[in-house]
Amino acid sequence: MSSAPLDPWNDAGPAPARPRPGSAPGDQGDALWSSRSELRRDISRSQDDPTTGFESVATRLQRDYSRRPALSLWSRGWRALGGLWGPDRNRDRLAASASAVQSPVTTGRRLAVVSLRGGAGKTTVAALTASTFAALRPEPVAALDLDPALGSLGLRLGHRPSSGADQMAADLAALETTTFDAVTSRMAAGRNDLYYTGPRVTGRPLGEAAATTLLSGLSRYFPVTVIDCPTGPEHPDTAAVLTRAHAAVFVLPATAAGVDEAAGYLRHWLTDPFLSAIPVVAAVVGTGRDAVLDPLAQAGALTRVGVGAVAIRHDRHIAGGVGITLPLILPENRLAAAELSAQALAAANAPGTR
Repeated sequence: MSSAPLDPWNDAGPAPARPRPGSAPGDQGDALWSSRSELRRDISRSQDDPTTGFESVATRLQRDYSRRPALSLWSRGWRALGGLWGPDRNRDRLAASASAVQSPVTTGRRLAVVSLRGGAGKTTVAALTASTFAALRPEPVAALDLDPALGSLGLRLGHRPSSGADQMAADLAALETTTFDAVTSRMAAGRNDLYYTGPRVTGRPLGEAAATTLLSGLSRYFPVTVIDCPTGPEHPDTAAVLTRAHAAVFVLPATAAGVDEAAGYLRHWLTDPFLSAIPVVAAVVGTGRDAVLDPLAQAGALTRVGVGAVAIRHDRHIAGGVGITLPLILPENRLAAAELSAQALAAANAPGTR
């Protein structure tokens, strides 16, 4: 005759009564959250609360790494010494690209930055492109973060608090008339008259009406607007932006899967009835110092598909994941960012562009 195994917790008594989350009296010191969103919001507030003295990870990394140059002092000195014996051909290419970036526009040009997969470097390329336009053009430039999952474009452009695209679209829709000051007061101000939005918090698609209000409101006052789209062309917000974009920047990582997928999709892009009306250029982003594939070689291979491509090499300033300062990145990447911006604007200004 077998007996049921003894439960070692039988003598522990009944489970203690636990208060329902969010039902704690206001005078209790312990915080209780009714949802994960409240938990994240309260943690975010505590990180930014000057009375607690707690410094967020992003703020600490911004302080530690945003001023770190891509090249060490030794490397900079060695390159400067080598330049004494030979002409700097990159300087001429940079000057030509800068001239193209400064080309006049008739109406505000909208450049959509897209990718097939997360982690491709889309936000990095959007930040580099927006910073390049702001540094080289005399007018203000806008950068729009449409990532529904708390995007990091603002972190790459200066980490200043500002409204997200959802809130900004609602604010602009509520205004009877808009002005430059009314628009920019809802954005963060970065270097060189670069204005950008903060991370979105709702996670829902903007919708056609909000996308139209937001993009038309920005294009009225900014000659160039760079839009960091949600991952995947099938996302409703990405589709809404592409419908209204004058050109697109397609970002891919320098990996075997990334290059193969991008080559196939770009061939589809050039033949699709909808996408083929949108000029596209590609940016191949290096994934690491010791990566197997060279982004420059992969960019050259992509040109055989019929799409212009540039390579963004890995450098430690960009890899810091925080604010990007153009003079601190690799000279090769500074040139690549200028060439990418020039190609994208030329495509957006081409005759017949919608």
